[in-house]
Amino acid sequence: MKKLKLDAIFFILFLSVLGLANVLNTNKPTVSTLENRVLKAKPQFSLPGFLAGQYQEDYEEYYSDTFVLRDNLVKISRDVKKAMEFLGPGITIVRSVEDVQLPDQDIAIKSNAPSPSPSVTALAPGTETPGNAKTNKDTGIPETPAPTPTPEPKDFGDDPNVGYWLVVDGKAVQLFKFNKESFDYYAEVLNKYRQALGANVKIYSMIPPTNGEFLQLKKYKGITDSQNDALDYLRSRLDDSIMTVDVFDALNRHKDEYIYFRTDHHWTALGAYYGYSAFMETTGERPLSLDRFEKIDLGDFLGSSYTKTLDKSLEKNPDNIVAYKPLNSHEFITYSGNEGTPADIIDLKYTEDITRKYLVFISSGGATWSKVTTDVKNGRKILVIKDSFGNMLVPFLVPHYEEIYVVDSRFYSKYSTGKNIVEFIEDNGINEVLFCIYMEDVNWQKFMNGVENLLE
Repeated sequence: MKKLKLDAIFFILFLSVLGLANVLNTNKPTVSTLENRVLKAKPQFSLPGFLAGQYQEDYEEYYSDTFVLRDNLVKISRDVKKAMEFLGPGITIVRSVEDVQLPDQDIAIKSNAPSPSPSVTALAPGTETPGNAKTNKDTGIPETPAPTPTPEPKDFGDDPNVGYWLVVDGKAVQLFKFNKESFDYYAEVLNKYRQALGANVKIYSMIPPTNGEFLQLKKYKGITDSQNDALDYLRSRLDDSIMTVDVFDALNRHKDEYIYFRTDHHWTALGAYYGYSAFMETTGERPLSLDRFEKIDLGDFLGSSYTKTLDKSLEKNPDNIVAYKPLNSHEFITYSGNEGTPADIIDLKYTEDITRKYLVFISSGGATWSKVTTDVKNGRKILVIKDSFGNMLVPFLVPHYEEIYVVDSRFYSKYSTGKNIVEFIEDNGINEVLFCIYMEDVNWQKFMNGVENLLE
């Protein structure tokens, strides 16, 4: 009993010391190298935000993200979980400790699915599957689960809805579970934008699939749903005036090329180029050939799949990451609230660390909003509402638009800009809006709830 009391006292003292060290630490990190993501910035106080509860929520996320020794604690937790959750030869279930959400039942390895070979690791990260977000039956508004506070969603590297994975022969494959309610909600949100913006603003929907759709997974057929079927269903739910970019077909024609990373869930710059080509064809314009952009080889890259799982087979099989920089004259400004800072659209200051190189695209994409001003005087102004898949896409748009505005719903705040997204679009004379949101964020209602909230 005495030993138990001493252990409790020691534990309380340990937490107190860490808490005090965190309060006294003035040199807060801005990026987590281990998790390959931008950390939550300290929120600016505003009375409307405080009364709405947004300031408190943002501060809680900031405190969690910048807690002293956080990367060390995350790594220790991962190592312990991996050591404890071994199920048999060649099969390991790994739960990520960040903000990915657990399914109602573990489907990473189904009882009726074929057993993975010894070269396969099955991964079920998180605490709730993105597709299982609940909707209030009376109001129709998605309900956010209350439990554990979640860190700031990642703008690159590993989004909070990572979903389900197979690591097969040194390659991470992201699986897909179709949730009809989530796709209905995506259509509902975009239809609200259509109604709010009126007929003078063109709206485009581009949904990059996960890499699992283009890989041969015959041995594991049945544990991933068809993303193409999900996209076909979505078309029937969108307003007829919303133009769908058939990025699936564009990528499928090049599925044998290097269009997705092995160690990261994003498409490569080549995959993004094919997405850009499909978008330009949808607008009625011809895309430029790749040789009209400056190719920059950034070397080896270990991305989100590796940093989340620390899988050794991925570590031994790094990606090669390249960037394509627009050659025409342009200025790129990132904004914190309404305060602008010049940046590089391909930001080479992030190239030193092998796990951080995705940050080079539009300087990590984590600003409140960003703007590209170009030498193209055609009056075309586009807003790209995106997740991290849009970071690689935006540089390809530079030769086609006079102004490009970039917004990620996880970072935009009307309390810091003073405008909801409709007012933002009207005040800047924007005449096109492109939603570039990849499959798992479409399938995750909480992400789309953030996109809807931009209208308020």
